[in-house]
Parts: sequence; C-alpha cells; structure tokens
Amino acid sequence: MKGMILMPHYNAYDSFKTKKSIEKKQRAKEKSFGKKSETLDNFIIDSCNEYGVVIEVRYDDAYIFYNREVILAKLRKDINLVCNQVVFPGDKVDLEKVKDGYVIKHLLNRTSMLSRIKKDSTRLNDVGLTKNISSNVDLAVIVVAAKEPPLHPKFIDRYLMILQNSNIPAMICLNKCDLKTEEDEEILSTYRNLGIDVIETSTYGNIGIDELKSRLINKQAIFVGNSGVGKSSLTNAIMGDEEIKTSHVSNKSKRGRHTTTTSKYYVWEDNSSIIDTPGIRSLDVSTFNPTEIQDYFPEFENWRDKCKYSDCLHFNEPCDSCIVKQGVASGLISPERYESYLRIMSDVLGKKHYENILSEVVPDFKKTVDINFDVKLP
Repeated sequence: MKGMILMPHYNAYDSFKTKKSIEKKQRAKEKSFGKKSETLDNFIIDSCNEYGVVIEVRYDDAYIFYNREVILAKLRKDINLVCNQVVFPGDKVDLEKVKDGYVIKHLLNRTSMLSRIKKDSTRLNDVGLTKNISSNVDLAVIVVAAKEPPLHPKFIDRYLMILQNSNIPAMICLNKCDLKTEEDEEILSTYRNLGIDVIETSTYGNIGIDELKSRLINKQAIFVGNSGVGKSSLTNAIMGDEEIKTSHVSNKSKRGRHTTTTSKYYVWEDNSSIIDTPGIRSLDVSTFNPTEIQDYFPEFENWRDKCKYSDCLHFNEPCDSCIVKQGVASGLISPERYESYLRIMSDVLGKKHYENILSEVVPDFKKTVDINFDVKLP
C-alpha cells in the first residue's frame, strides 16, 4: 500500500491488540486509583508514636526494620494495590499487629523521593516510566570508580541533575582510588571547584572508609552509581561484614554486572543507615525542561544573564551572542562540563551532532569517549 512502511518482524494487528490491551489495563488502573484516592489520602499521615522503616519491597509484602528486628508486613486490605506500588525503601510506616503477622496501617509523609525515568522498551511508544527508588533520603553518595569501570563524569552530571531536582544533597565518592590517574584528579577538581563534596576510598586498602562513615553518621544515605563501581563493597566495609554479595567487572565489556537487584536498606549505627541500589547503565534526563537544564550547571550563572538573547539556551545560538560559549572558549568554563551540557540538551531536544557545536566553540577540544546513555538493562 502506498505510503505504508512495514517494519520487519512486526505484526500490525498483534501490535494493535497489544496496544488496546495496554490501554484497557491503563484505564482500569486509573479507575482503581480514582476509587482508592480517598483511601490513599487516609493512608498517609504526618506522625505516629512508633514507626518501622521499609528496608526491602517485594510484590505483595515488605521487609520492615521495627523494634530492632526485621519483620514481614502486608498492606492493609482496603488498599487495593500491590505493595511495590505504594511503599519503597526508606519509607516510614505505622504498623498494626494482627493474628497472622503485621499490617502496614499508615505511611508517614515523605521528606523526599528519589526516582528516575526508565524508557519503555516496547515498540509501541517511547514513553518514560517513573521508577521510584527510595524515600526520605538525607544524603546521596554518587559512587564512581577510578578504573573498571572507568570514571565517566557525564554520568556524574546526570546524577547531580536528578538529585538536585529531587532536593537531595549529593556528594561524590571515588572508589578504587588506589588506581586513580592524573586525569581522574582533574575531573574531581572540577567538582570540588563547584563546591561539591568529594571523597576518595578503596575497600582493598581500607582507605577513606572512616572518613566516609563520618559523612554518613546520623543520616539515611543512599549509594547510587553504575554497575561494578563497588557500592556493595563499600556497604560491606561500613557494615563490617561480608554478607552482601559483590561482583567483579566483566573483562570483555569493562562494565559491571548487576549484583544488587533491588534497593536494600542497612542499619549500621543508631539513626544511621544506607540504601544500596542496583547498578544502572543508563540515566534518562530527556523529560527535563530544556530551558531549565542550565540551572543545573552553576558555573553558567555569572555568564548566562549577559547573553544577547534572554532566552539563550547556549546551544545553537551564535558564539558572538552567547557569553556562556565565550566563557567556554576562553577556558573560564570547563569544556568537559559544557560537552556534558550539550549531550543532555541533545537528548532533551531530540537533536544529534552536538559535536559540531562543541567544535565551533573549542576547535581543539578532545571529545571524551562516547557513551550510550540509553543502554537497556538486562
């Protein structure tokens, strides 16, 4: 048929049926949420006399740290939703003892929620799905490695955006610091100059572990980062045991294997806890407003208001009208950070070939190793 392109291995009728099925399920879900909205409102409270903390969530129940022991609890029966849609690691919950165990009676109001967008892997659309990771986080530790996997500042920049957007304070932890290079030190210096706390650790030599503990004391902290950087190893070092399964990096891909598969909560001191998250290989920030991306690059602040155009995005605009580009060209703004900004803007705007913009601003700039930020998780 003229104008119709049939994709290989793609059945239009099956796709139509699948799409209708998804739409039907979505309508039913929305209807269910609508009916239960009042119940959920009553489910959330400001305070209670005694609460437990969710440490791990499964489909229909959750493990909760309560009165210095771990118990298993289900949602109360009038909440017609599965457990992993309602509570997440770090949540504080009001519990009720029943005949056959415990019931989550109420959820206490959250101070924060860390979530990320996960692209839909189906062919039907490219909609981003919000995946909640943990709540009530006091401090996020972005764990990176000096080697295996190598240090990629572009991931750090995306983490910093997501955390700032969630109003969660962040720090950077360079693990495997005994393998650090001069280039790694230059990268870390960029973030130190931005006022971001940076710490260096090595679990093999027990380097920096006490300093890391001092940052985490009396906080509910979360470790985030790529697979293989050593988040679980750091958690082991802080916990003082080897109960958490750890993994080595694949020699073939130089990427870490996923060892932690769900977010888990560990208490290591009174009022001090760690949420260890699964390693991820992609961070999608395409849902951010393009006009707000520059807000996450504080080094632009003293330059951007001087651009010729008030709505300048420091992207396609000519160099002679964009003062931010002039700051990059003069070396007063980090070219590496500007490259990261261009990559993110390219994702948000759906435009490619950001390299052309970068080469116009910094002709001799050596582009960093290309990273596919949209790699799907296994």
